[in-house]
Amino acid sequence: MNYFLFCAVGALFLSSVGCLAQANTHNPFLTLKDAIDTALLNNRSLQIDRINPEIARLTLRASWGYYDPLFTSQARKENVTELGVFDPMNPGLETGFDSESDIVNGGLFGYLPSGLTYNMGGNYAHSTGSRNLLNFDGYRLGANIFLQQPLLKNFWIDLPRYTIRVNKRRIEISELGVYATAMDVINNVQQSYYHLVFAWEHLRVQQDLLNARLQFLHNIQRQVELGRMTVLEERVAASDHASVETTVIGASNIVALAANGLKAVMGITGTNWTQDFYIPVDRLAVMPESLDLASSWQRGLARRPDLMQLVKGLENADLAVKFRRNQLFPSLDVVGAYGRRGASSVQAFPPDEPSAHFSDALDQLRRADAPSDMVGLVLSFPLTRTTDRATYKASKELQRQADLQVKQREEVILREISDAIHTARFSYDAVHAARRASEYAEAALKAEEEKLAGGKSSVNLVLLLQGDFANARSDEIRAKELYNRAISQLRFAEGTILDDHNFTLEFE
Repeated sequence: MNYFLFCAVGALFLSSVGCLAQANTHNPFLTLKDAIDTALLNNRSLQIDRINPEIARLTLRASWGYYDPLFTSQARKENVTELGVFDPMNPGLETGFDSESDIVNGGLFGYLPSGLTYNMGGNYAHSTGSRNLLNFDGYRLGANIFLQQPLLKNFWIDLPRYTIRVNKRRIEISELGVYATAMDVINNVQQSYYHLVFAWEHLRVQQDLLNARLQFLHNIQRQVELGRMTVLEERVAASDHASVETTVIGASNIVALAANGLKAVMGITGTNWTQDFYIPVDRLAVMPESLDLASSWQRGLARRPDLMQLVKGLENADLAVKFRRNQLFPSLDVVGAYGRRGASSVQAFPPDEPSAHFSDALDQLRRADAPSDMVGLVLSFPLTRTTDRATYKASKELQRQADLQVKQREEVILREISDAIHTARFSYDAVHAARRASEYAEAALKAEEEKLAGGKSSVNLVLLLQGDFANARSDEIRAKELYNRAISQLRFAEGTILDDHNFTLEFE
């Protein structure tokens, strides 16, 4: 409650010095959990990255569209007329041709994941007309299927299968990107929150110093009135009091800037942030942590999502090498086809109108009276293979580059963990050292004040010890801030910061 009371008094002080222009109506007290929850909800970077997995899923779905069958159909009416010409073998006969046809074609074309190409089709034609002075009527039907299966190039992997497998990993990469952004958001919120706590605590120390200087000035003034001290000593105390007022104003500005920094990472928007302020509820606790470097390294290399993203990228690079190696093979495809035909045709001398039967043509098609089949091999390859060899070599270089990027990230992670652990260790020791310094400074100040009351000390020395005590308290608070920030950075570097807050992400 004393801390909350101080915070409220500090807020009023900030308002009085102009750092906060207006009194706010929102709840100023903010816990670390509330700050993190607000950031995870409002942070723009996280909102942007949350869209990437959905884009990746839609891209994968689109890549499967390569295997969608393609249906084509055509219907047309044809009128053909050919004039009669002189036939030297039959000088008395001039042949001519006149026909009207209804034609319908249809087919289904597509690919299978094995690389097989299929093409199935059928056709129908009904023709009437005259030829060689005879009227005719006829039906033609046909059905066929054509298959082509690669045996070397594009057999165990081709461009569609490569694209699908790459896009599957891109979904995982995009989801890991969301985790990485969430980790970064939480770490930034904690860093900003701890800095804001330090700013308020530092302001309290300066206010306490200001109050001490003011009380000390009043005591000096009473001593001057009693003739026990000089006006010069009063002016020295007044000067130091005014100097601390300037320091308090600077500390108030640090609070305002720290609050704005926290609002930024929380994703809070506003045209005038200084109208609102936050008072942190959580304190800078210094809890001993297990700071084992080897264990932290192991966790970091296993849990960091940015490293896992690069590992997935390396897997895609490996797949690209496999695909490009396959493209070096010649195209050797086995092909096969099968078809059936049926026909019914009748001719008659004019003026008789012949009439063919569609059922006759259909029965021939069903019975396979006129089948056709084919099987064979198709071999093709470029003579120089300049493009395929160059792209294969480039894919190997990209693979090597991706592998180096993974190793580089591992080295960065190890360095980040090491730095965070060393900072936490030194800050932990600094907290205890600063606490002892603060206790010694407080004891020295009390002793010197007692000596001053007995006329055995000087005003300058007491003022100096007051400043030393305030500096020692600020140093202790700064060490606590650095320790908490180092622990947050360590959890981030290990990739376990989400676990500390029981944070999970759900993807569709």
